[in-house]
Amino acid sequence: MSSRKQEYIAKISYKNDLPPPPLPPKLLKYSYLESESVESPQLITSLYTKTNVTPLIQLDKELGMPVDLFRIPGVLTQQDTKHLYGYESVKLQPEDRILLRDPRVDRLTKTDLSKVTFLRRTEYVSTSNTTKSERKRPLSSAPGDDHDSVLTPAQIVEKVESTFDNLVSDLKKIKHPTKKNLTAVKTWSLLPDTVSMDEVFFTVKFVGSAALTKVEKENVDMSTALFRPVELEEDEWISVYTTDPANSKLLRGEIEQQIDELSESNNSYKFKRLNDFDMKQIQDASNSNYLSELAIGFNDEKGIAYYKPLRSRLELRRRRVNDVMKPLIRENNWDQINFKLRNPTTQETKVSDKVRMRFDPIDFPNVDEDEDVEEPTTDSKEKSPKVSKEELQDKQE
Repeated sequence: MSSRKQEYIAKISYKNDLPPPPLPPKLLKYSYLESESVESPQLITSLYTKTNVTPLIQLDKELGMPVDLFRIPGVLTQQDTKHLYGYESVKLQPEDRILLRDPRVDRLTKTDLSKVTFLRRTEYVSTSNTTKSERKRPLSSAPGDDHDSVLTPAQIVEKVESTFDNLVSDLKKIKHPTKKNLTAVKTWSLLPDTVSMDEVFFTVKFVGSAALTKVEKENVDMSTALFRPVELEEDEWISVYTTDPANSKLLRGEIEQQIDELSESNNSYKFKRLNDFDMKQIQDASNSNYLSELAIGFNDEKGIAYYKPLRSRLELRRRRVNDVMKPLIRENNWDQINFKLRNPTTQETKVSDKVRMRFDPIDFPNVDEDEDVEEPTTDSKEKSPKVSKEELQDKQE
């Protein structure tokens, strides 16, 4: 028999024959701290952070409480804002009057850097002061260009054609403005890409955490990506759709084909939604020139560099969505886009040629509306006088 002490637990029930008390229990006043109160700020703040109260509280764009101006007397009828702000009943204390002064009073005056002796580098010291009007003077108002406004159309054409005669044929004579040891290897003729002048191009940049990861770059091809902007009254965003690299290569081959060579194939490319991003359009306010930023494509066979003007820049950032907006976003989003190429109609070609005509009236002449609609637009391009363009190329060579 084991010598270890063992304890046995048995369930014992006692019978209570006492009657219930004739009076309810007495309520005693319990003393507690203010931080332990139900209405304490610490408890309410902790409860607010753990509970989603967004659907329960209606806030405006300034995160303030709604104010009903009809309940304030004299605001709408007499334009009296005395009761709206309550400044009349506030008495300013003399010691608080210093708070109303302009904070720029204590700003130090600018020191003349030319009198500072401890600055040894010359770029810190300026011996000449540039006026504000000279710094902001645009390039178009530079001296020496005023005589161009009084030239006749014939003189302008003669001045442009003279630039082809003054081209440097010997590459050894071309010198770099700053790096004297560099020599020119090849030259291209810079011409506008008039075929794509009816389209608008943007520079798209993924900022911060919106940039693609290494795995996403291997699985998707951004060269044929589709950007679908969505604009609603409640919110706006842009959706990016991509396809696999194999279909992207086939699509690029069809896009590079000419309109006449484009076959009526039934290839349908499936673009799946990659992600949604917040869009921000950035325009250069300092330079509003149409040709301030260009995208240049080089054609080595023809020796011509075609440029396309870029309108502005788009910055895409990672999007964070509130739970209340998710049903609305899910309703307006597309999971997949089936993309297919086709030849443009005659009316679509005429609209595009009107825009291209402003940049190249030779290859895209003005076509009257009363002409035959079924006439293909390629005939007008083939019948356009190519001799004048070849003469310009001969002058350029």
